[in-house]
Amino acid sequence: MITYSVVISTYNRANLLRQCLDALSNQSVPVSAYEIIVINDGSADNTAEIVRDCQTHHPDLNIVYKKQTNGGPSKGRNAGIALAKGDIIFFTDDDCIVPKRWIETLAEGYKKHPEVAGAGGWSDNDEETMAKSWYTQYMAYMFNVMFHQINIENEEIINNIFSRNPAGNTSNMSYRKTVLQKTGGFDEKVTFVGLIDMELKKRVMDLGFPLLYIPYNVLHLKPLGAKEIIRKYFNRGRGFCHLWKKNPELVYYYKTYSERYPIKKNDSVRKSFSFRFIAFTELFFYRLGWYYQMIQEK
Repeated sequence: MITYSVVISTYNRANLLRQCLDALSNQSVPVSAYEIIVINDGSADNTAEIVRDCQTHHPDLNIVYKKQTNGGPSKGRNAGIALAKGDIIFFTDDDCIVPKRWIETLAEGYKKHPEVAGAGGWSDNDEETMAKSWYTQYMAYMFNVMFHQINIENEEIINNIFSRNPAGNTSNMSYRKTVLQKTGGFDEKVTFVGLIDMELKKRVMDLGFPLLYIPYNVLHLKPLGAKEIIRKYFNRGRGFCHLWKKNPELVYYYKTYSERYPIKKNDSVRKSFSFRFIAFTELFFYRLGWYYQMIQEK
């Protein structure tokens, strides 16, 4: 009997998707207990071939595949939710590698804390990327600053306070199917990759449901060239603008990291050229995305 459904919305990332599916095919829970739902969001590459290859090599695995016209990750994930047979729906990205006990670990959270609506962790980059990428160093530093009052590396967190709970990132998240149905799923008005997971998190918490953060990370293989970083910050600006219009009370949260956590005189890390450069890049393209979205939503 299928208890868990894993939903992946993918777009033109066939090579990364292969690694994601390989990891999901090697979970500690029985293959009969879960299904993998791949929504091809209008890809022009060999995504279908990669999924067929996985089905061939893992005939006992429950793999559901659907191709749709490109509509963005919200539409893709909602399509996956509609097909899901499991009571708990897991989300990860096509550029992520989940640990062997990923489904088991998050599922155990619901057993230990039956009051929660969702459970999830965060993501890490590989050591080489962390050593070379200014962006990943900046983001890791800011993540730790943001939750400095919480032991995010070792302790579980349960609450329904948006800014005090790291859970919600759909690279490593799960929700009860009933909760997703109650909220209506992801906001399909957002057709780009821009904080749609945080928008859903806010709506779930507004209903009074707590979320569970578990310090159990997935490996993120996202491309991190200049083009990808600029697009990411631009889309974050767009996403935060959309969130701000729906939830103006969280205006502080919608600022960039460098605005929320300004440079201190005795902070050598923040004074470094790499930190200042990424902070400037974030601010510039974030603001550009914000104003672009303001025009789009007039």
